[in-house]
Amino acid sequence: MEGADDSKRAAVVARLVQLRDAEQLSAAHVRLAAEGLGVSERTVWRWLSAGTRVPEHRGPEPYVLSETDREAYALSRGNVAAVHRARQAVVDGDGTTAGAPVPDFLREGWADAAPVALRTMQVAFARELTPAQRAAWKVGESGRRAKSVHLRRPDEVRGRVWEMDHKQLPILVHPPKGKPISPWMTTIVDDGTRTLLGWSLAVSPHAGTVLTAMRMALVHDPEVSPFGAVPSRVRITRHPCTGSTRTSCATCCWPATSARSRRTASTGAATPTLRPRSTDGSAR
Repeated sequence: MEGADDSKRAAVVARLVQLRDAEQLSAAHVRLAAEGLGVSERTVWRWLSAGTRVPEHRGPEPYVLSETDREAYALSRGNVAAVHRARQAVVDGDGTTAGAPVPDFLREGWADAAPVALRTMQVAFARELTPAQRAAWKVGESGRRAKSVHLRRPDEVRGRVWEMDHKQLPILVHPPKGKPISPWMTTIVDDGTRTLLGWSLAVSPHAGTVLTAMRMALVHDPEVSPFGAVPSRVRITRHPCTGSTRTSCATCCWPATSARSRRTASTGAATPTLRPRSTDGSAR
C-alpha cells in the first residue's frame, strides 16, 4: 500500500468501479492499475470490494519539499545528504557545513525551518522528483535522457520511413598498427520491419561512412542484401550536426523525396554520387 497516493488511488478505484458497473472490467485493467500505483493486484481487488472509500491517513503528514530544498538539491548536484547537512546547520544556527558557509539564499529560505530527518528528506525527494529529474541534477542532460520515457512510434508501412544513426561505439579496437580506437558506425533501419538496411564502420567520422550506408540501403544489390528502395522520409535518431561529425550534415540530411531520388527508384539505376567507400575513407 505504501507509495500509492490517496488522491490517485481514489481516482483509479472510481474508474475501475465504473468499468465494473458497465461490465467491462477485466484482469488487465486491475493489473495496469496495480502497476501504476505500485501495489499488488490483490490490494486493488480489495479496494474494489470496499468501493471508492479511501482509508483515513494514519501517522504524520508526509514532508513536502520547499523551494529552498529544491534549490539546495540543484546546488549540491543531487546530493540529498549534503542538502540535509546544510539545512541542519542553518537550523542549529551554525551556518557552516564541511568548513564552508551556507550560501545566503539558502540561509534565508531555511530561516524558520524545522528539523527534518535525513531519511524523511530522501523519501520526499524520491516522491516529488521523477527519476529523470533526479538524474538531470546528478549527471546532466545525458542522465535525464537515460531515465526519460521512450514513447513507441506508430507502426509504419515497410520501406516508408527509415531511421539513421551515426555514433561512436563504446568499444576499443586494436588495429594492426597504432593505438586502440573507438570506431564509428552508421546504421539505417526500416521503421516498419526493424530491418537493418545499410551500415558502415570507420575509424573516424566522415561523409564516406554515411554515403556507404545510404548506398547499401538505396541500391538493390543481391550480392550485398535483398533490400533497396527510396523512402518517403528519413528520421535522424542521433543528428550528426552535433559533436565532431558536423561535416556529415550535408550528406545525411538529404531530401529523400527529391526528383532525382524518384527517377533512381523508377529506373533502378545506381546513383553515381553515392560511391561506396572502404572503412579508411578511400573510394573503391
